[in-house]
Amino acid sequence: MTHFSHLDSFGSLAEAFYSIARSAPDTPVYQQAIYDAATDGNGEPRKRCRRTFREVEVRVKKIAQFLKSIGVARGDKIAIISSSRPEWMECDLAAHTLGAVVVSIYQSIPSDDVGYILFDSGASVVFVENQEQVDKLKVLLSAPLRVPATEDREASSVQIGLKKIVAFESVEEHQLVTPLREVLAGPEPESLDAAYSDITRSDMAALVYTSGTTGPPKGVIQTHGNHLANVRQVYGCGMLQVDSTVMVFLPLAHAFAKLMGYVGFLAPAELYFPAIKDPLSSKADPESVTRDIRELSAEVVPVVPRLLEKMQSGVIAKSKAGGVSGKLLTLMLWSARGVYFGKPTFGQKVAYALTGFLRKKVKAQLFGKNFLYSISGGAKLNPDVARFFDMLGMEILEGYGLTETCVACNVNRYGEKRIGTVGPVIADDIELRIAEDGEILYKGPNITQGYYGRETATQAAWDPDGWFHTGDLGEVAPDGYLSIVGRKKDIIVTSYGKNIAPEDIEALMKQSEFISAVVLVGDGRPFITALLSIDMSAVSAWAKKRGISDLDNASLAQNQAVRDLLWKELERGNTQLAEYERIKRFEIVSEDFTVENGMLTPTFKVKRPVVMKNFSALVEKLYQNEFTSEASGRP
Repeated sequence: MTHFSHLDSFGSLAEAFYSIARSAPDTPVYQQAIYDAATDGNGEPRKRCRRTFREVEVRVKKIAQFLKSIGVARGDKIAIISSSRPEWMECDLAAHTLGAVVVSIYQSIPSDDVGYILFDSGASVVFVENQEQVDKLKVLLSAPLRVPATEDREASSVQIGLKKIVAFESVEEHQLVTPLREVLAGPEPESLDAAYSDITRSDMAALVYTSGTTGPPKGVIQTHGNHLANVRQVYGCGMLQVDSTVMVFLPLAHAFAKLMGYVGFLAPAELYFPAIKDPLSSKADPESVTRDIRELSAEVVPVVPRLLEKMQSGVIAKSKAGGVSGKLLTLMLWSARGVYFGKPTFGQKVAYALTGFLRKKVKAQLFGKNFLYSISGGAKLNPDVARFFDMLGMEILEGYGLTETCVACNVNRYGEKRIGTVGPVIADDIELRIAEDGEILYKGPNITQGYYGRETATQAAWDPDGWFHTGDLGEVAPDGYLSIVGRKKDIIVTSYGKNIAPEDIEALMKQSEFISAVVLVGDGRPFITALLSIDMSAVSAWAKKRGISDLDNASLAQNQAVRDLLWKELERGNTQLAEYERIKRFEIVSEDFTVENGMLTPTFKVKRPVVMKNFSALVEKLYQNEFTSEASGRP
């Protein structure tokens, strides 16, 4: 186990980066898969671009020198809008070289949301990935933006102004745009050591905006010390080793992914990045990313639970596809369940031994041949999903942290995991306490101290004694393992006074291959109901086999056979719940919840208030005649 306590001696992220770059110049920092349309279908693995600290230092300094030439100075805000790629981290560290503050913006959000963050942060220089992101900025530059109110600020109309846009890919010419390739083709950089020599650990390094599930996003003020402490804590707990390889495909705008970026750029772990298949768009190509995860084959693969759910659904769907491979997968799953959950039959024992090769093949197909474990973060992991991978021999380690805790606070250790928990704290200098009402509280060097320009929200989340109130409810076992119960604000209180945490129930119902998303309803009502979005692929295939010809979402939502199917799926889950927790009625929404339609955050959390508002008529329909037919069952 490597403790990396030397990170505590650095005053800034830039100082830490240049220190390792100069002490280990030939150590590789990252590899990135390269997409080549001419050869991509030839069956051979994709070629890779690999860079060492020596090469990356030059790139970072050239970008920093360019920023200095356009007047960027200490404290200025620099935004980055891009999917995960090496340039993201290089631009981040270039900004930190000058003492600038990096503002992370998800590449998937619409222009109005981008505009809100640019306005709220005051960023006027923006690194963008491609034409898709430039077009968003053009929209913002062309007309005033309506900015929603916060608890400290009234709604207003503002005009976004920018000083410079730097594009990673080739884009249309624009007076504000400079291609990154021109910056990197510039002269050898001068010494910039003096620019970061007086930056301190308490100085602001980044503004990372929360998901905004209940209102306008809040910019979390993360300091250089917060980040340096968390990198040290991650290595100190054994989550990573100095020679670890780490796959980075989650958006670097997410604090969890950015932590993984720093563990490679501030320490010797090597990062693997997926290929950029479409230079015009930031929309991920799932097949391409999956291929790169498999071919690059990192030892550690950070994921969000939604990806694991998709992987599980894919394996199950292939097992039901028929043919020899489908039957073998069915046999593999049947035998693995028997052995994993105890008391296997003789047939399951034999089948388990015979399908060992297939379990290894499935693991290699999903994660690559060098895979050791995956770290799941960003949202609560359904224990049943975790057990699915565990029974197939794939190690999934659930962790916990928030943007405000910058980032990781708890994680299950390799070989010591406890499914259903997020493990113990990752370092002794992280203090964890459970409040009287069950809320999880933290103190520590990685814990941030507030929201940018949001004094009221800051005072609500940080108490006078310095404890950060997470808003999550949890329980701590005697040996320190933390279990997440749910979001405090999401607790449903029925009119009978029953308190219900919706997350676990929603996760239970989403185990059905036919259900894409579930939102429980019932606050102040006599019983629990649900809004469902259907998995169009699975439901359409099921319907087609039964001669149903109208396969659009609206028609399927009204088809009684489909509704009967979904009710049976819900009833299967209901049998595992207390009577007051059971779903008594449901309605199918007209569209799935997505980032694009504003019902999911970029981290795939459901925006409950938005869903409830968009489908308020369906909610009222769920409770028609509520007192006379409370348990009438299927609607």
